[in-house]
Amino acid sequence: MARIRTIKPSFWSDEAVADLSRDARLVLVGLISSADDEGRFLASHSAISGYLFPHDDIAPTKLRKWLDEIEGTGIVRFYSVNRREYGAFPNWKKHQRISKPQKSALPEPPALRAV
Repeated sequence: MARIRTIKPSFWSDEAVADLSRDARLVLVGLISSADDEGRFLASHSAISGYLFPHDDIAPTKLRKWLDEIEGTGIVRFYSVNRREYGAFPNWKKHQRISKPQKSALPEPPALRAV
């Protein structure tokens, strides 16, 4: 399904984003583009690598480092349900306007609160 996501100009000057490494910022933009209409996404190494880096061989340790950087900002929260890994953007609705939202097929994050 086609998705349109917005990256606001202020994204690049946000302190939390500016503190990320260049590669972690690239991953963050990719996660935004891969998130569903409720700001959730599959967060396994294979899912993220397959969506963001289909032509690259990204080591799991390298991707984990970038994801840990991103999670440390609070922009994204990672969680597991039935041993499957997911991610969610706590402030998704604040930054994205979805014209015809579809209900997420992914489980809701436990006790996710806006940052």
